Amino acid sequence: MDPVYQPLPLKKEPETSYRPVLEHSPSSGEHNLPYTSKPRRHRPARIFFHWLWHVLSFLWLAPIGTLLYLNFSRHVIGASAWCPRGNCNAEINGANAIERAKQFDRQDHDLNGALQFVAKALEVWFAFVATSLIYDMGILFARGGRGLPVGYLMSHLEFSDIRYILNPLLWTSPLPHRNSTPEKRARVIKLYIFAFTTALLTILANLMGPATAVLVLPTLQWIETPHVRRQTFNRIGLDFQPIGDNVLSGCDSSQLLARNYSCTRTVYGPILDQWAAQGLASTTQANTSDGEIVVGASQEASLQFLLNATNENDIIWIANRQVLRNMSHEYRKASGYLAEDHPPEYPDRLVNNSLQTILHQQGPSLGVQIGCHVGNTTDLTLADGRWVRCYTNWYLAENATYTKCLRLGLGNTDTKYYSQFYLQNVQKDSERPKTGVGVYYADKAMYYNDTEDFGSGIRDCVNNDTAYLCDWDKIFSTPLPIELRNTSTNVGVISYGIPGENNTDARVYCDHVTYLSFPTYSVDTSTRSNPQNLVILNNLPQIQDDAIPLAVHPDWFLAAWSVDREMALDGNRQIVKELKRVLPSIYDGSSSEADLYEFLLMHIYALGQSLSMVNFYWDEPAAAPASKQARAAEDRDNLHPVFHTFATIHVWAYGLSGRTSKLGVAVVGLGSVLVLLRVALGIFTGVQERSTVEVLRAAFEHRHEGEFDGLEEESHLAKVRYQVVDDGNGKQKFLPEKRTSRWSHAMSS
Repeated sequence: MDPVYQPLPLKKEPETSYRPVLEHSPSSGEHNLPYTSKPRRHRPARIFFHWLWHVLSFLWLAPIGTLLYLNFSRHVIGASAWCPRGNCNAEINGANAIERAKQFDRQDHDLNGALQFVAKALEVWFAFVATSLIYDMGILFARGGRGLPVGYLMSHLEFSDIRYILNPLLWTSPLPHRNSTPEKRARVIKLYIFAFTTALLTILANLMGPATAVLVLPTLQWIETPHVRRQTFNRIGLDFQPIGDNVLSGCDSSQLLARNYSCTRTVYGPILDQWAAQGLASTTQANTSDGEIVVGASQEASLQFLLNATNENDIIWIANRQVLRNMSHEYRKASGYLAEDHPPEYPDRLVNNSLQTILHQQGPSLGVQIGCHVGNTTDLTLADGRWVRCYTNWYLAENATYTKCLRLGLGNTDTKYYSQFYLQNVQKDSERPKTGVGVYYADKAMYYNDTEDFGSGIRDCVNNDTAYLCDWDKIFSTPLPIELRNTSTNVGVISYGIPGENNTDARVYCDHVTYLSFPTYSVDTSTRSNPQNLVILNNLPQIQDDAIPLAVHPDWFLAAWSVDREMALDGNRQIVKELKRVLPSIYDGSSSEADLYEFLLMHIYALGQSLSMVNFYWDEPAAAPASKQARAAEDRDNLHPVFHTFATIHVWAYGLSGRTSKLGVAVVGLGSVLVLLRVALGIFTGVQERSTVEVLRAAFEHRHEGEFDGLEEESHLAKVRYQVVDDGNGKQKFLPEKRTSRWSHAMSS
């Protein structure tokens, strides 16, 4: 008998089921198998199912790949989650809108319920693949080296329980037990790779259900259509008088050139009167219990807009009517008022098949910072067509009241025109003088009071008879403190004479500075959620303290009032009557709070009307930049920005907008990698899965040879290793760690 196989003391060599394998002779290549004389061949059915499992494992990637494509491409379904062939028009402005909504709700509920079962099926499918992967890896480890620890033999059946990753045997089984021979570090590391892979599959198998549910279930989302480059801003015509045939509705170029702005009366006169009436009604309501002032809307074509007041710098932003006219046509088509086809920027399928559509267009907007005061005027005539007008009682803050002076006249560099018109009495033949309204725009303003003129010397020049000898250019170039700087460049002043006041210098005057921004105009096309067709301005900027205001030509204010230069407005107009009523009491300080607010609203509305009418010039946009850096530079261009048109639609869609969907992508992505690993292992290693019955038979046939002697604790028992081999007849056999080591020694000898 070979000395390697001397029986252990006090023990008899057992007749084991693996003895035929151990009695294999390397030289003869024969097996001494007492129970059969010829190996069994693999049954065709087993081979068929072996490849079928691999095909099924690989096919799991097909639905997962489809879900990833739908989510990464942000696939839009439509107004309903069930939208075959992309045809599910919600008819949001139609007579059957409510019935359509009920129908879509039932369809959405049924489909989402069915997709829950789809997610569960994908989870079970993945669990099947994961089980096969752990089994294949376990067999590969059990075939070579010193075998697989007992603690890992049933891993493919236990791993689906999330508690398995907390089982100490999973993390201690790779270590040698106290009766085993020393183990190489590389082998221990390989077993820990198996442990970590099993733990990862445990986590993935438990997360795969929610992950696939997140990806397979569409959600209601706000989706932006592609941005279409529409215009490149050139300049705004604010510092020139209105001119051109298409600048103001109802006016031609000859009327505008003659500065006869009464041509706007038909279109815009009623709008200003409506604003005045709304201001009166709102201030009256504000005096009632729980009442407050509500800003009125103004209409342009099919749309309306409000004056957007922001908390930053108290700036009021005004929509541009030219932009609104451009949007109005698109709005009517998107709302279903026009029958013609939609332009490319609003695809029919997306707009019609949405629950709600909001149209967007970028464009210019003018903002004003306004302050109103009561005081008197002083005019100083200088040489060369220049003059200086000063207004007293300009209030900045408590204990900070100044006289504000403007340099005017064509002789001053960069100083613009001034304009004037009158408010007619109700009785045109009345002997009472008409009320004058002056509109002045100056490139520079200077301030002074009894104790401070900021080193300019203007106080002494105003108070003597030799003002024309002063260096006014130096005076108006004197630096001012930050709180006065913004209101001293490109300043506009609109002053109202006081009806019936003997003091001809008495004025209620309002000054303002104007800024330019490029917000996004947005309008909801649903007449149910937006019955007044209101346009909202988004992405309004915060004006910095060092921002330079724009120069404004005063004739825009005359166009807003629909009055020719130096002419009088009809005294029967609502806004004229209200102004003449409240101005005397505001000047003498006896006005009620309601009258004061009404005047402020009327002035703001008139100024807003004028700035909304200003036209802008644009060029055809160039092709979109190819590089990301060039696109970023274009977006930062505040002088000549490119205006885009797009829509936001409320639809059922796929996407990765939330954190849970991104986690779902990570889970199924990692699961896909492991599925490919399972297919590769099965193909290239030829591992064939055994049923539980076959494994149990091999375990029952194995007879103990002392490999567990002296090991009582579960943690030690789990470390004992077995090789799993084929006996040549299609049966599995377990070879314990000790016997495997001795056989290897005999083979080497």
